[in-house]
Amino acid sequence: MFSIVMKYSIKISLFLLCFSSFICSSQAASIFDIRENIEIVGKTETIETVYEDTLIDLARAHNLGFTEIVSANRSVNKWVPGEGTTVLLPKAFIVPSNYLKKGMTINLAEYRGFFAHGEELITFPVGIGRMDWTTPLGISKVDLKLENPSWYPPLSVRQEYQEEGIYLAPVIPAGPDNPLGKLAMRLDIPGGYFIHGTNKPDGVGMQVSHGCIRLFPEDIRLIFSLTDIGLQVKIINEPFKIGILGNQIFLEIHDTLSPEDINSSYKAVESMIRSFVFDRQTGATIDWTKVKEIFEKKTGVPTMIAKIETKTRQLLETAG
Repeated sequence: MFSIVMKYSIKISLFLLCFSSFICSSQAASIFDIRENIEIVGKTETIETVYEDTLIDLARAHNLGFTEIVSANRSVNKWVPGEGTTVLLPKAFIVPSNYLKKGMTINLAEYRGFFAHGEELITFPVGIGRMDWTTPLGISKVDLKLENPSWYPPLSVRQEYQEEGIYLAPVIPAGPDNPLGKLAMRLDIPGGYFIHGTNKPDGVGMQVSHGCIRLFPEDIRLIFSLTDIGLQVKIINEPFKIGILGNQIFLEIHDTLSPEDINSSYKAVESMIRSFVFDRQTGATIDWTKVKEIFEKKTGVPTMIAKIETKTRQLLETAG
């Protein structure tokens, strides 16, 4: 089982749901020490389900997005896994290439954010824009932070609701009906895009928003508290990732957001791997059969595809 030692993980209590006697606990964003310039963080885990479990419940409890946990367990019924079913928790992550060393990187393809804060890397699941309301790519900055924000839905969103026979007021005040949740941070992108909490946590890890980036309530509390005005935010779409841990090369593949994506082909993966091996001068022999299997399954779980010879590894460490 793929495993890396995690520095620590914050656990907090969640809300009282429906009945004051019912309390569920959830794991908040994972935090890793990156002083050693680690390319792969976290560890995969497995659990056995009880009768009441669904994958969406397990994702919520373990700080995973819905798409993440479903992709890692494609043979498991997402709504009725059944009692005693083994479920993989995909808590290992290859850090995206060219992520911001000071700032926040949101990788749409894996529905996940990476916030480099000092010597720590904080990672958390996100909900993103729907196919018809895509979250824009590029580098921006946080230019406004709001507590208990009101939501001013644009005319296009109000018209969409109207077409569905639903009246949407021009202003939604703070409260349980506000989709921004209790905390929001605006990006300096034309159109009014926010990184915010949510009143519907089940949508984290899905394409559900009108372009904004949704976080679990416990995650936005942490990220909001650490974010200063002017923080850079980089939004990318990187479905294929590769990295080195020790003397091994790992590959992580996610479904592309659109089947028409020009980078969704096996040739694109093969080209990325060959460029990586050449640029890093690893001299590794790639297991292309394993690569093909990873590409076909697209579990989003880092999987080893090659070992680096000891002498080559020593040269890489000396060069680094």
